[in-house]
Amino acid sequence: MKKLNSHARTTEVDDVSDRLIAVYDTHPALAADPFLAATFGEIRTQSHGITEAIKRDRALSELDSADALRDDRVRDLRDIIRGYRALPLPAQSNAAAALWTVFAKYGMKMTRENYASESSLIESLLLDLSTAEAQLHIDALAGMPEAIAALRTAQTDFTAKRIAYETHLAHGAEGLNASEIRKTLLELINGRLLTYIDTMVMVDRAKYASFAAIVEKVIDDMNAVIARRTGKTPEAS
Repeated sequence: MKKLNSHARTTEVDDVSDRLIAVYDTHPALAADPFLAATFGEIRTQSHGITEAIKRDRALSELDSADALRDDRVRDLRDIIRGYRALPLPAQSNAAAALWTVFAKYGMKMTRENYASESSLIESLLLDLSTAEAQLHIDALAGMPEAIAALRTAQTDFTAKRIAYETHLAHGAEGLNASEIRKTLLELINGRLLTYIDTMVMVDRAKYASFAAIVEKVIDDMNAVIARRTGKTPEAS
């Protein structure tokens, strides 16, 4: 039986582990095999761990993207105010100068703060821009209301992404990262499970052949997916 290709991505190893567990669960007669029971106990634990780690890693990536987006919206706001300040039109340049006084209290330096501090500063900036006096200046500048609304949307989205990430941490997903669990699962699948199945098919074919055939199909199907993705032929067993 061929091993699972070592080039399998974390998500691919996760998928294979889930499918192997499902195959094992449909063969209740094998529950009496202590080696398989112990091996699948470990595979279940690691499979759950890698799923949670993938969710956490994805949540962190989305959080980073949301942070970058709100930085862009702060930058857009700065550039619009700067542009209006430079216009030789007193009504617009004076309104922009007043808004610049508000923005300058925070400046682009707030985008270099930690997540919590930046959120606090952005919320404070938005609060300052919501006053009646500031609103008069904002209304005098085309595009300013939209720029402020875009910053509000980006900040709200960041807060939601941060809550999602912290929820994963609170649920105990902060252990080993997905890449480390991937290595452990590969060893469990290739080094223990498949080797044992090969042996037991020779020892008691009637009992293990059906299970082995489905496991082999799961592995072969994923190896074919990996081969198409990488442009490499499946690894030999």
